[in-house]
Amino acid sequence: MDFRLINEKTLPQVAALWDECFEKKGTPFYEWYFSEYALKQNRMLGGFEDDQLMTMVHLNPYTVHVRDKDFRVPYLVGVATAPEARGRHVMGELMDKTFTMLRAMKIPFVILMPIHAGIYQPYGFSFTALRTQYELPLREIDLVGESLTGYTFHRIPTKEAEAPLALVYDGAMAAYTGYVKRKHREWENLLVSGSQEGLETVVLKYGEKPCGYALYQKGEGTISIQELMALDQTAKLELLHYFKGFYGTFGKLSYLGPSDDLLYLRLPSQELAPRMVPFMMGRIVNAAQVLQALSVPDCLVGKDLVIGIRDEQVPLNTMLVKMHFDEKGVTLFNTLDDPTVLMDISSLTQLFFGTYGARELKDAGFIHVEEESSLWTLETLFPKKVNFINEYF
Repeated sequence: MDFRLINEKTLPQVAALWDECFEKKGTPFYEWYFSEYALKQNRMLGGFEDDQLMTMVHLNPYTVHVRDKDFRVPYLVGVATAPEARGRHVMGELMDKTFTMLRAMKIPFVILMPIHAGIYQPYGFSFTALRTQYELPLREIDLVGESLTGYTFHRIPTKEAEAPLALVYDGAMAAYTGYVKRKHREWENLLVSGSQEGLETVVLKYGEKPCGYALYQKGEGTISIQELMALDQTAKLELLHYFKGFYGTFGKLSYLGPSDDLLYLRLPSQELAPRMVPFMMGRIVNAAQVLQALSVPDCLVGKDLVIGIRDEQVPLNTMLVKMHFDEKGVTLFNTLDDPTVLMDISSLTQLFFGTYGARELKDAGFIHVEEESSLWTLETLFPKKVNFINEYF
């Protein structure tokens, strides 16, 4: 199979395969994506046979904030294979070519939102962000009780909402990791495409200061929140009180919160508790680059850790190295010493993102640790974090 970057000549084949697998031609997102985004803001890699597109991946650029550092990395979307090429394992070839290209570009990792996790797990992807999923019947519950004074709601055109939303988003995300740093282009993409799909916007203010917002869509009997951000818990509850006001016209509120969301503690029935759902997957493309990007806590300065990593998809990531920690960071050395830590690339990805702690992964059988001191080093180097990302393309 011939793999090459998509250009204007081959873009119509990409659009046709997207229509086959995802949004249909003529729908608002499809029309926006292929008129305003594809090739203008992203790259796409395609696999061809006799000049016919058989498989593709779109590399949509984002700045992702992980462990107090910003990384410019691709969000893989539009991963698809033409019906006539399915069952031939072309996905493996596509991933091989993608990872090889990204390593040459010095990309440390990628993210991806799976339709079905089993498609991507064989290629080293693992879940890096979890969400709490609520389906709340407005008729049966009192979300927040009495509204407090001083707060006002302002419905504004979605296309014009960047300024107040960006202020709240930046403040709310400061408590998390794994999120996208949004600048004007990211906000414009989100709000323009969202408005074309019927996304509405409400901003919550305390006095004159924006302190929360929600992007939402009205459906058949259900209001679906696409994004809800607030600077504090009181503002968050006020926004939910706003949606309680739709009872009578709508019966249910659908809300996908961050993994540390504790709204269920305020609900009157355990039947309304959310379920935890895996949301985003990640995949380290260059293990050495990621390890060398880590910050070293003072208590690790002068210490070493011998680690073995296995990666069946990217052989260059399979390594046995001694990690040396000093004030400047992490230095990697080849070694013949026996490793005290063994893991695959999926577990390293989850440690890096902070989705799970080292002891959790060890107890679950995902990593092998010979010594308690090595486990302490891992936990200190990779403290557990709360990941929160809310990008859909």
